[in-house]
Formats: sequence, C-alpha cells, structure tokens
Amino acid sequence: MEKEQLLQELSEKINTGKINREEVLAYFEAVNETKEGGIMKETRSTMSFSVTKLLYGLGAVIVVVGIVALVSQVWSSLGSSGHIIITLGIGILTAVLGSILLKSRPEDNIGIVFHFIGGVLIPGGAVVTLSEMNIDLLTPWPFAIIFGVVFALYLLINAIQKNIILMFFAITNGTIFIYLTTESITSSLIYNSDKLYAYLTMAVGASYLLLAHAFREGRNKKLVRALCLFGVTGFLGAAFSQVYDSVLWQVSYFVVVAGGLALSVYMRSRIILIMGALFLVAHIIYITSEYFADSIGWPISLVILGFLFIGLGYVSININRKYIAN
Repeated sequence: MEKEQLLQELSEKINTGKINREEVLAYFEAVNETKEGGIMKETRSTMSFSVTKLLYGLGAVIVVVGIVALVSQVWSSLGSSGHIIITLGIGILTAVLGSILLKSRPEDNIGIVFHFIGGVLIPGGAVVTLSEMNIDLLTPWPFAIIFGVVFALYLLINAIQKNIILMFFAITNGTIFIYLTTESITSSLIYNSDKLYAYLTMAVGASYLLLAHAFREGRNKKLVRALCLFGVTGFLGAAFSQVYDSVLWQVSYFVVVAGGLALSVYMRSRIILIMGALFLVAHIIYITSEYFADSIGWPISLVILGFLFIGLGYVSININRKYIAN
C-alpha cells in the first residue's frame, strides 16, 4: 500500500511539473552507478586480497624449499656451528621478524609469512642442534622434549600476539608432542600399541572437535574447518580400526557414527556430516561383506545395501538443508 501511495505522489508531482521525468531517470541512473561502483570496488578489494595471500603463501613455500636446497648443497662444508646457524638460527630469526612485523604491520599479514617459515625451520633446527651436541637421538625422548618446548613457545607467543598462524603451530607441535611423549613412555612396555594409538587418536580427534567448537567466533575461526576435518576423521577412523576384531565395536560403531551425525547438526558442519556419512557407508559395507558374503542372500544384501545408501544420501541432504545450511 505504501508503495502505491509513493508512486501516486511521484506521478502527481510529475504531472504538476514539480519534478520532470529526466530528473527522475537521472536520479535512478546515479543510484545504480553508485551501487555497481561499490560492488566492483568490493570485488576488486577481495580479489586483490586473495592474490596477495596467494603470493604470500607461494613465496613462503619457495623460500623454505630454497633454504633446504641451499643447506643440502653447503652442508658438508660447514662445521657444527654452521649447521646450527643455518637451520635453527635462520628459523629463530624469521620467527622474530614475524613477531616484529605482526606488531608493526598487522594489516599486511607479512608477519604470518615469516612465522610460517620459522615454524617449519625451528623444529628441524632443534633436532640438528641436539645431533651436533652428540645427544642420543635413537630414543624418542629428545624429539618429544623438542616439540614440547616449541609447543610451549608458540603458546606463549600466541598469548601475547594472538594470531591464527601461532595457534596453528601450537596445535601442530602440541599434537606431535603428545604422540612422541606417548611413544617415549610406552616403548619399553609390553602393550598392544595399535589399540593404544587408536584410543589416543580418538582422544586427539575429540580435542580437535572441542577446539573447533571453541573457535567458532573470534580470530581463530578460519581453523574451524580444518579442525573439524582432522578431528572427525581421526576420531571415526581410529574407532573404525577397532571393529575388525571386536563384535562389541562392530555394534557400538553405529552409535559412534550416529553421534557424529548429531554433532554435525549441533555444530552446523557439513564436513562432519559428510565424513560421518562416509564412515557409516564403510562400516555397512564391512558388516555386509563380513557376515553375508558367503550366504545365498548376498545378492539380496547388495540390493538392500544400495537402497540403504540411497536413503542415507537422502537423509544427509535433508539434514544439511534443514539444520546446517540454514
């Protein structure tokens, strides 16, 4: 109703000569040009930012590859101090430069590039340093200590500067530290290491999912998808590795996957939904081949399995449409 009234008023003003048609047309053309200009400006800004990030990433990878190639060429001609300087020294230097640039020029993201280079070089440089100090590297303890120290270092820097690249390296080094520490403690024990690492991977996967939930808002939001992918894959994959020798796991795995699908709705994550559906398909195939492959009902089982997959796809699409996409 308001629209009709406005159009009626505009028509009356045009008829009375207070406004002419040319003025109206010129006004609407100016408005359209302003909107199009804003959209084009925003698009150019987004494209420029994407290209900048691409160049940053490509440059960082090339720098790391170049440093590795340089080290391999001059390694034999350097002494112990040279080995330490060219690995650990360069890593620490680039990390320090990254911290300085993050503080002085946070809008350019150039500090992230130097932190990436440092994060790749520092652990390897620390291993080289221990090797040059003639410390026994045949046990996992030295490596566990190295990654533990690097993990604590990145936690400290992240607490000060609060940047996504620092949290990424903290999570990465922390994960490696957990596995190396577990190997260091259990290497001398008589224990089924396969089951131990399966349960450890489930715990790590669950912790990734908890971090993804905690990072939904804030500066670490861009890590959520990666954490969901590695978290759900680690958890469901490790759990699936236990179904081969255990009837209990074969039954309970359906409950585990159902929990994963419910979690995808709660966290509104397509990645968790897709991975949960894929692992459910894998488990159904395993159960079918394990118990029905040699029976006369195998062809019928295949038909039922096909319909189950169709139904699972339909349910997944509806879950995504109703609870995740919206």
